[in-house]
This record gives sequence, C-alpha cells and structure tokens, in this order.
Amino acid sequence: MKRDREERDRLIKTGVLVPDRDPDLLRFERDHLFHSASLAGGVVKDGNCSGPQSWRRENDGKTLKEVT
Repeated sequence: MKRDREERDRLIKTGVLVPDRDPDLLRFERDHLFHSASLAGGVVKDGNCSGPQSWRRENDGKTLKEVT
C-alpha cells in the first residue's frame, strides 16, 4: 500500500502537481514544502520511500542520513 498516495492526490487536486508532456509523469507546477523528506520522496516516487536514505546532495552525492 502506498502510504503517500493521499498527499499526492491532494497535490494533484490543488494544482501543485500537474500532468507532464509524458503521460506517465507528473511535474511540480510550483514549489511545495513538505514536512518530511520521506513524504516528499514518497510523493515523487509514487511509492513508499525513506527520505533520509534516498535524497542525495547534488554536490557530493551524500544522503541526508549521512549529513545529519
């Protein structure tokens, strides 16, 4: 069961996430602040996600878990 599906659906309903040119994808229409890295990852991935282990810094590739 996808625990973040409800939040994803809410973001679609409010226009934060909109259809992309690729019909299999959504894109952010505007910035959105999530209250946790895991919720953000779950919405982006459309599946369960451990944010601290999944999000990486662009400059050095370290995960949030490694830097916090």
